[in-house]
Amino acid sequence: MYYAIATVTIIVLELIYFFLAKKFHIVDRPNERSSHHRAVLLGAGIIFYLAILFYSLTHGMAYPYFLIGLSALAIVSYVDDLHPLPSWLRLFTQLAAVAFSFWADIYTIEIWQLILFVIVFVGILNIYNFMDGINGMLAAYSLVVVGTFAYIDLMVLEFVDIEFILTVLIAILVFGFFNFRTKARCFSGDVGSITMGLIVLFLLVRFVKATPESGISVSCLCFILVFLADGLLTIAKRFLSGRNILEAHREHAYETMVNELKIPHLYVSGGYALLQLLINIGYLLVDDKNLYTLIAAFTLVIAYGLFFFFCNRNGKLPQQQ
Repeated sequence: MYYAIATVTIIVLELIYFFLAKKFHIVDRPNERSSHHRAVLLGAGIIFYLAILFYSLTHGMAYPYFLIGLSALAIVSYVDDLHPLPSWLRLFTQLAAVAFSFWADIYTIEIWQLILFVIVFVGILNIYNFMDGINGMLAAYSLVVVGTFAYIDLMVLEFVDIEFILTVLIAILVFGFFNFRTKARCFSGDVGSITMGLIVLFLLVRFVKATPESGISVSCLCFILVFLADGLLTIAKRFLSGRNILEAHREHAYETMVNELKIPHLYVSGGYALLQLLINIGYLLVDDKNLYTLIAAFTLVIAYGLFFFFCNRNGKLPQQQ
């Protein structure tokens, strides 16, 4: 019964948001960095936060620290979608939200470990935020990541309330129905990608906390390795070429595939999701998860380098890239 009510509620909330977004002209208009060419409803990813809020209200405010941190992050991110906020305010909110969201899990660690933890997670959060660049990427990729955690929770090791994960999956499917299209009806906005990033990090921490003796605390990043590798390698590429790594751009591998190679959005989004799914399946099957993660990461680095080498060699990159 809960899942039926949750599904109906999430669908209705998304449709209400569409109505309000149209009424108040909340749209994403294309610019020189965009991978789309028409105005599209913006901020529909707020449904991820609303889904967590619905879960919390129906489950006695479960995971209160996480909910408070997520709420602050969602509010600031949504306001930033509507009217860009100062970068220092966004960064401060992200640092505070991460620290507060995981306070119940990390308050016993040393101060230097806490600082390192927060900085690394904020970095991952922003890499996940890149995902709203093309149709279907956030929905397809997050479906694989969160779906993997749902499988682990059901079949391998219970580390979080399964209704929490499945509520998130329902929200992803609802959003994906409108976004995973050749002509997307909506984009998630930062409120969606940032919120989903924090949800994924929450699941990662809960998973690691439930398996303290397995030695997989770092290797569990394998669950988001495809996009993590793309983000980090793109930052490294821009840094080594002397460009501002904080400046907005569209130089990720997936953006190059869409904008320069003209590969359809959904093919690229589906390809990223499928590759991550295969990596996740392998992770669950092998015994030495740290070695597996290292090999997978090395393979992605080589593939990334070869991709841009051949693109550059064949003149498929912009002159200033």
